[in-house]
Amino acid sequence: MEIKLKDRAEGGPHYLQIREQIGTLIRARQLAPGDALPSPASLANKLSIDKGEVQRAYFELEHAGLVTRKTAKDFLGKEKTTYTVK
Repeated sequence: MEIKLKDRAEGGPHYLQIREQIGTLIRARQLAPGDALPSPASLANKLSIDKGEVQRAYFELEHAGLVTRKTAKDFLGKEKTTYTVK
């Protein structure tokens, strides 16, 4: 999955750009049900933006019914959240 961000002045807030691009990939079936999305931290790092931007985009995709969120604990007891295409 490749996300390309435009400058905020040109493309709007980053979370909206991410939400729209992932939504388009899902509707075009380039992301299939069950496909995992990158963690918010890894996608934010890749795009050099704040993790909150990615979290907000994922939250909005979840509320639109396009992705599901699952939280579980890893073997060290730390909570880990994963996002998959619905």
